Amino acid sequence: MKSNNIILALLFIATLISCSSDNGSDTNINPSNTILVKKIIKTYGPNAVDILTYKYDGNKIVSKTWDGGAITYYTYTGDLITKIETKVANNMLGSSYEYTYLNGKVAKVVEKENGETDSRTYTYNANGTVSYIRTRTGSQNTTGLLTFENGNLVKNEEGTSIYIFGYDTKNNPFKNVLGFNLLFDTNEDTYSQNNMTQDGRGGDGSTDHYTFKYDANGYPTERKLDNPYLPETYQYFY
Repeated sequence: MKSNNIILALLFIATLISCSSDNGSDTNINPSNTILVKKIIKTYGPNAVDILTYKYDGNKIVSKTWDGGAITYYTYTGDLITKIETKVANNMLGSSYEYTYLNGKVAKVVEKENGETDSRTYTYNANGTVSYIRTRTGSQNTTGLLTFENGNLVKNEEGTSIYIFGYDTKNNPFKNVLGFNLLFDTNEDTYSQNNMTQDGRGGDGSTDHYTFKYDANGYPTERKLDNPYLPETYQYFY
């Protein structure tokens, strides 16, 4: 009888340990996956300031609002971003991007602004690069090649031009926005996994360099352009 009581006691303790382990499983969830940037303050030169405010529905971005009144709206089809529209004064359309997907990847993007159209059609290569054909109003078609590393666009070869980009190893403020990881607009650095520290898109062939400050979760709180003649600072709020 005594041995039976001991066995029952051991089973009871094992059950308690199991329940305790189950109840503590939530501690393994990485809270950084829910971090979303809510506001960015951009300071240009000594006086110019832009304040951008972001709204979300879960991890889907809904809108980006400038303090000057312009608003960018994001449209999803399922979990894919299919349209981005920016409206300016009097609700007039300033620019729009429309995305077409094939097998869960962007197949084509069409940008419209000021009555002109700029479209890119993409082909995904076996080596991980992405080829594209660019068609613009009033210009000849050009071809290009995008090269990626660790989810970041590191090189854009278009025609005879080559643009090189460098990154840190920290979290991009927008990395948790659903659908952003599928976009790679070459004029944006919000779609990368990490933060751009080197931007080779200078019109005169120059390269801009950025330095960052980070919070405890590895997300940037500040970005500064390393240029004493064109000071620029971004502050990020989550």
